[in-house]
Amino acid sequence: MDPERRRRLVALGDWHREWADKQDTAAAFDPSGRPPGSDYNQHHVDVDATGPAQDEYHTKARKIMGIDS
Repeated sequence: MDPERRRRLVALGDWHREWADKQDTAAAFDPSGRPPGSDYNQHHVDVDATGPAQDEYHTKARKIMGIDS
């Protein structure tokens, strides 16, 4: 793998961890209506975060990956 791509992917993982840690008390956990065996419990922070929180994540993620300057 290209070293720059590897560096960006590691930075993206670090950012996701930091962001998710900030959101874990703000994102409501509501597994109702999920099918049996769903992995919702592992992803609810991402899918239930507020719109501004999701915007914050994607804005920085795009910069990390070199999509936006």
